Amino acid sequence: MWYMWFVIVTFLQPLNTLSNIEKCWPTANNLTCVLNDLLLGYNKYIRPNHTGDPIRVQVYVMIISLGPVLELDMSFTMNLFFRQIWTDKRLTLPNQISNVAVSTKLLSAIWKPDTYFINSHSAYLHTTPTLNHLLRILENGRLLYSSRLTIKASCSTFLKRFPLDVQTCPFILSSYAYGTEDIIYDWKLDEHNGVEFERLKLSQFDLFDHKISRREMLFNDRNHSVLQLDLSMRRNAGYYILQGYVPAGLLVILSWVSFWIDSEATADRVYISVTCVLSLTTLTIDIRSYIPAVPYFTAIDYFFIMCYLFLFASLIQLTAVHRHLDYRQSIRSTGNISRQRKSSIKYPASDEIPQSNVGILRTTPICPVEFARRSTLSIIVHGLHLIKQKAPLHKLDRIARIAFPLLFLICNCMYWYILIVYTA
Repeated sequence: MWYMWFVIVTFLQPLNTLSNIEKCWPTANNLTCVLNDLLLGYNKYIRPNHTGDPIRVQVYVMIISLGPVLELDMSFTMNLFFRQIWTDKRLTLPNQISNVAVSTKLLSAIWKPDTYFINSHSAYLHTTPTLNHLLRILENGRLLYSSRLTIKASCSTFLKRFPLDVQTCPFILSSYAYGTEDIIYDWKLDEHNGVEFERLKLSQFDLFDHKISRREMLFNDRNHSVLQLDLSMRRNAGYYILQGYVPAGLLVILSWVSFWIDSEATADRVYISVTCVLSLTTLTIDIRSYIPAVPYFTAIDYFFIMCYLFLFASLIQLTAVHRHLDYRQSIRSTGNISRQRKSSIKYPASDEIPQSNVGILRTTPICPVEFARRSTLSIIVHGLHLIKQKAPLHKLDRIARIAFPLLFLICNCMYWYILIVYTA
């Protein structure tokens, strides 16, 4: 008798399941019943078609915002919609139903790709006002999973042409556990080729190109399918030109003011040159705070070095003029001493001057008003004479007035030609 009960139970269970399917399937009025029936006997721990060909996962990315790009920790941040499409025949809907948006709670009950971002520092799913992700069941068991993410990824920067550099920041994704025999990633090739940009505006960079690629990488003795998006960005150099190049050039030009100052005013000339050197040092430290401590010279470092050389050259020119003036003054003082010795022999001493002359000078009447008028007039005439009179000009100063600006202009032309044309 026991085998009779076994036969009855075996045949009644499929009939009971069939009755539920017939109740939900043809009309599809009760979508909850349809979904419950799809999940009946569903194993979320096994990928679809686990004994057959690998699952192909199509990836589509819409980048909403990009930046900031930080050189100090070599990273960049972007906000994007990350979408994955794959096929799971176990979740095929009836013909009357297609493109159904279901609750994201269903994600915990089905299998989904274990996608991760290889070069990410951190990432999070937006939760305001609710969890920003969705799940759609398309035709023929195709599933669409979309989520809004903010990702901070690493970007190895090469700063030899800073601040006129071009940086390429990668965005790399793959499966964490499944190899190429289980999952193969591919870009969703449409009019956007898997990547779309939503009115991007960056403060320091301009995104001018992007490139998508697909390859395989070896992880833990298994080949993994990898997708990579390379974002090519060109830096906006306007800030660094206004805050770095222009002030440094003006400091060099300011140091040339000492060439127009009296050659004997050594203290004033030294003050101008030393002030320019200290100001350029402060400016260099400020600009270097924006980039990491790289072991090579950047383009703006070469410009600062050139400015330092011109400032030190002006100091050397000042030293040469000062030494030459000291030498000439020592020669003049030696000549004056010899002339005074000769004059002391030819002329008598001041004690031998007749007292009558002194008496005449002392008895000469002087009018105070007339002396004041003459003094005022003489001061005005003397001042006009000083305005017309040129300051003593050394020969080295006359040469430096022309040589320094001309040489600085030539060096600037060479610098910008090499930076913009030769190394582009």
